[in-house]
Amino acid sequence: MQRRDFLRAAVLSAAAAPALAGCTAPTTGSAPGPSPVPSSVPTTWPTGARKGIGLGIGKMFGVNELNALQVNWFYSWGSSYPDATPLPEFVPMIWGRSSVRQGSLDEVEQDLPSSGAAELLGFNEPDHPQQSDMSVARAVKLWPMLEDLDLRLGSPGAVDALGDWMKDFMDRAARGDRRIDFMAVHAYPSPDPDAFLAHVEEVHQLYGKPIWITEYAVADWDASERNPSRHSPKDIRTFMRETARGLREMPYVERFAWKTRAEDDPIMGASALFQADGTLTPTGELYRSL
Repeated sequence: MQRRDFLRAAVLSAAAAPALAGCTAPTTGSAPGPSPVPSSVPTTWPTGARKGIGLGIGKMFGVNELNALQVNWFYSWGSSYPDATPLPEFVPMIWGRSSVRQGSLDEVEQDLPSSGAAELLGFNEPDHPQQSDMSVARAVKLWPMLEDLDLRLGSPGAVDALGDWMKDFMDRAARGDRRIDFMAVHAYPSPDPDAFLAHVEEVHQLYGKPIWITEYAVADWDASERNPSRHSPKDIRTFMRETARGLREMPYVERFAWKTRAEDDPIMGASALFQADGTLTPTGELYRSL
């Protein structure tokens, strides 16, 4: 199916009502679809998804790199509002159960006068042992604490939005009358725009929620220092351009955020937005322009 035909079908299906990986290697799942989950907002979808970035300010990158991308919004995988200006809109995250124990919820609330945050991102890849690593039962038990902040609340950003963990979470959340206002999606596919956009459409059809793509980029999970990525920067830039256009044509997609790593990273370096000196790569220049 051609991209324009796919998108036309996607929009029509929204009006009427290849496996992708998370930030680590893919997982699989085939649990039954979840029940509907409550939302605090009406199901009226925005037009034109807003471009953003996940960037840990003060670690590998700084405010200059963030502002060079000319994004509408950003997040840092944390709850703390960076003490710097000017900044795009900041969206805090409660990364995992350790964040809850360490007072991140209080930090978000205390920062609201300066951050002006209206939305909150949920747990980061709780379905992966090297990320927030939580059982579904634990995540559902902690979820009311996130709801209590009274911000528009995104789902956990699972490795696989269509996997067993996420389906089970959404089903239990529905049974417990828990609130999820939009779905956070991670995807690290090969540079096939149609397959990626079809994946986004499938997530929307399953859960019936607005979507934020909070992490996405092209990755080659078989690459290594001795075996470079099989995906060329040129193909990746074509993918970026086509998917940004496609996401903005999907009325239920609200935001998207490219994921960058160091330029010499064998798995995702070909998708990097920055060179070692902090200047933009050609891919970064493209993202800036979108």
